[in-house]
Amino acid sequence: MMDEDIQILYKNGIEAYRRGELQKASDLLMQVVEASEEDHRAWNALGVVFTRMKKYEDADVCFENALTLDPSNEVYMRNREKNQGHMKKSVKDQLSTVHLPQLSEIPVLYRVIGIVGIIALIVILALVLPPVLNPPPQALSSGEIPVNIDITDDLVIINNPGGPGLEKVQKFEITVNNQSMDSLGPAPRILNPYPPSTLAIPIDDLYPVSDNNIVTFRVTALFQDESSREVLTKTLTLPVIEEEPVIEEPVFIPHDPLFKTGDVLLRKENGTYLLISELLPDNQYRILELIRRNDGYFVVQPGLARNGSMQEYESQYQKTAELPVPADSVFKPGTPYQARSTTTSSAGKNPLYVPGDLISRSSGSTQEVLVVLGYDPATDEYATDTISRYYTGEWGYRPDTTAEWMTRADLERTYPARVNRIALSQIGIGADSSPPGTEPKYREGDIVARDRGADAAQLLILSYDPKTGEYGTDIIRRSYDGGWDRDGKNTPVLRSTLEREYPYKARNVDVSLVKIR
Repeated sequence: MMDEDIQILYKNGIEAYRRGELQKASDLLMQVVEASEEDHRAWNALGVVFTRMKKYEDADVCFENALTLDPSNEVYMRNREKNQGHMKKSVKDQLSTVHLPQLSEIPVLYRVIGIVGIIALIVILALVLPPVLNPPPQALSSGEIPVNIDITDDLVIINNPGGPGLEKVQKFEITVNNQSMDSLGPAPRILNPYPPSTLAIPIDDLYPVSDNNIVTFRVTALFQDESSREVLTKTLTLPVIEEEPVIEEPVFIPHDPLFKTGDVLLRKENGTYLLISELLPDNQYRILELIRRNDGYFVVQPGLARNGSMQEYESQYQKTAELPVPADSVFKPGTPYQARSTTTSSAGKNPLYVPGDLISRSSGSTQEVLVVLGYDPATDEYATDTISRYYTGEWGYRPDTTAEWMTRADLERTYPARVNRIALSQIGIGADSSPPGTEPKYREGDIVARDRGADAAQLLILSYDPKTGEYGTDIIRRSYDGGWDRDGKNTPVLRSTLEREYPYKARNVDVSLVKIR
């Protein structure tokens, strides 16, 4: 045992003594002296505990050992003297202190009387002293101690309701199938000697020590004079544990992946691009989402990585390109990656179209026109989008910013006619956009109308914001004095909307001279 463990036992023993737990204190200090016989402090402390427990002979031995190890310790000397004052002297020692007169000094009659008296005294002492000097053990003299036991669905409950002999009980010892309760686990399992007290034992803790689910409990009362008495013996049958059905684990069948790290996948239905960044061991791909720029470069979108079933992605996507795998095998978000070519169908041929070309299925047809946005030589694909005319008849605007990619061979075969060409910077986004690079039709002070009628509603142009492509407008009317007045509002209207719905300019006025109603 380590010195540190011995010190902890000594400290716990002193604390138990101070709390009045004498039996616990003696047990702990006894472990200390057994582990370290040279510890005079422990011998002295154990002697003090035995004195309090009225075990004076045992206490005297402890004090003697302490003084042997530390002969000059005055505290140990005083403790031994106090203990010896409690020790019972034998009858012989008591009688040796009595002065008896010489036989020659006693008259004959008195001698006879004395002899008879001595014999009578001896008889009386023989009858009286044994019960006084050697009282019967408390285990026999104490009354009934009614400890009972019961079993529920998940607990065994031992109950101490109290009884006439309980005040002499120091503690209870409990065994199950002749094994101490301590064998059921590290937590102490104690039935307290003061009533009422209950000890609950989980049934699951009893199965390891049971024989065919049968357990026998024995409860023994230990009394203050160290005598003992068995107060309960009972055999219980534990509930039978139903074995849970064995669930067979599914058999894992490895899948031969169709794609590899670096493959770019395309879902034709929505034009979504994905990147295979890793092959996982459980038949899954590690997937990154991509966006594709008009120049053909792919960019990983941040925060959209996920795992997915190989079979699922192989059934919904097709490989369209390959990205070179970085040296550290990590594709970084925001970094553009140029794809490697996966086809040689048009090798050695120059693309027919350039960015800005407007192409159609037939010459002169403008029913369906595409604008070429870019070309990727690595995959031999064009980036395209549909384009429509503005209300002014000019080309044109795209429906949104999403580009569609098509192989060069398919595009040039399906759309063989070039119908026009436009600078990409002149292409707007959305039908409500205005032709980029063109000047607004109206200026500040213009009064515009829906038609040329005299009673047509009119708007006053207050300003134009080229950043938003919006006019600032207000409703304007003729005043009673022949001038103009307005509502005092500044309502923004898209340039394309206003120029389309108010195509006529009535006149221009000085805005500062227009009255506000």
